[in-house]
Amino acid sequence: MVAPMTSVPLVPLPAELVEIVRGQVHRLPELADQLAGLLGEKDEFYRRLDASSPRELRKVCEVNLGRAFAAFIEEREVDLETVRKTGRAQARLGIPLSAVLRAFRIAGTFAYEGIIDRVAPPRVLTPEQLIPVNAMVWQIIDSFSDVIADAYTEVATESARYDEKARLAVVDSLLEGRFTKQEEFEDAARVLQLPMAGPFVVVYGDSDATLGLSRVVGFGDLRSVWRRLPDGEVGVVAVGRTADLRALRKALEGAASSVGMSPPVSGLPLVPAALGRARIARACLAEGETGVIGFGERPVSTLVAGAPKLARELARDVLTDLLALPAAERDVLLATLHAWFAEHGSARDAAERLFVHPNTVRYRIRRVQELTGRDLGDPRGIAELYLAVESVRLSG
Repeated sequence: MVAPMTSVPLVPLPAELVEIVRGQVHRLPELADQLAGLLGEKDEFYRRLDASSPRELRKVCEVNLGRAFAAFIEEREVDLETVRKTGRAQARLGIPLSAVLRAFRIAGTFAYEGIIDRVAPPRVLTPEQLIPVNAMVWQIIDSFSDVIADAYTEVATESARYDEKARLAVVDSLLEGRFTKQEEFEDAARVLQLPMAGPFVVVYGDSDATLGLSRVVGFGDLRSVWRRLPDGEVGVVAVGRTADLRALRKALEGAASSVGMSPPVSGLPLVPAALGRARIARACLAEGETGVIGFGERPVSTLVAGAPKLARELARDVLTDLLALPAAERDVLLATLHAWFAEHGSARDAAERLFVHPNTVRYRIRRVQELTGRDLGDPRGIAELYLAVESVRLSG
């Protein structure tokens, strides 16, 4: 990366020309008045500035002309850092960049032509001697213009960062339920460019997704706002039509991540509650399990994920003797029970899933029943064992 210029070196001027520039210094108030009038003629912005603050404009013209003349007389470098600071100040005031660059060109031309007018009558310098001066003036103007443009870019970048920081603060307040007044929600809708009434779906997924859920969803026409949190990525997505909901789900399924979705909610005040449901939906997927799951699509899993501590206590009560077995035997029985439930109670299909004989599955199921005291022919026993095995599956 090339370091920015901090100064413009000047070549020594002929002594005769230095004296002419000294003479211009004595005329600074007069020249500043002329330059201010010229700027007002050439540019609409400076015309308005001359009308509203004529004294300030003339002071700025006098200071800048004096600085330029001093650099010529003293044969020192022109300080660009001062120009950069001036440019940043003008950018923060909202002065158009085009107006500032035009003013520098006008001022440079004005200063040069003023010197030439002083040279011409007595003919103290030849045209050849004036060529380097002309080149030097335009070198300074070009350097000033580059620095001013860079300063405006810096301020614009800083402003964009500030705007993004402010926008994220609005997102955080919305997700955390800190907004309570109607006008706060209206401001949030305007800042985030979301419809006030919705409907919205809140999406919660893994924070380590390679592509990022926001990029997966962001390519479409769906209006959405995303936030990276320490434990995941959250999105508030406007789904005004059924087709929008289908498009959202299809996009998320292509992310190869673990994603939970809330039910649609009707307005921004309901977003915090929807986020809670999206988190519960995501918790219905075990570690390492990918896919998209909506809140309530797996009712028992949703209950377990929504009250994990209570579910673990119930699971320990139901599975006490089974969990006390050596790890190898315990894990085999739990895997068999899970496969049996996944295959709707079919020993044959569970056997295919586990690559064992159906009789092996039947033996293991009997063993589970003996250890737990639950009968898998009894709906209540099935419900209790299913809740327990889901708690074990989700908690790892």
